[in-house]
Amino acid sequence: MKKLLWVNFLWVLTLGAGVAFADEDTIVSSDAAQVEAKLSEQVSSQLITEEQAEEMGLNRADTYEVSSTVSVENLELLIAEKLKEREMPYYSIEFNDPTQDNEFRATVTEYFSPVNDE
Repeated sequence: MKKLLWVNFLWVLTLGAGVAFADEDTIVSSDAAQVEAKLSEQVSSQLITEEQAEEMGLNRADTYEVSSTVSVENLELLIAEKLKEREMPYYSIEFNDPTQDNEFRATVTEYFSPVNDE
């Protein structure tokens, strides 16, 4: 019943938006896009893909997992806090499948510009 109500709620919110439906504990592409858009407003770092980082010759600073058992919105807040602490110029995000405990998860990789040995 809970999943049926959730799907009905999602249908009302996304009527005509062409968004795929999923269980309540899955981050769908629209959720990921929303998190990425809000993060770009909150942090000075630039969101890029792993492929862009490679093309730009960036160095990987750190990779870490961020998780929340509360909501996708809470996951976004936790990622923003971590990015603000570290102040790396670039980052990428990979949203992972939630755990059985309804834990929303994302892997964040931070990058910095190539170092010139001149």
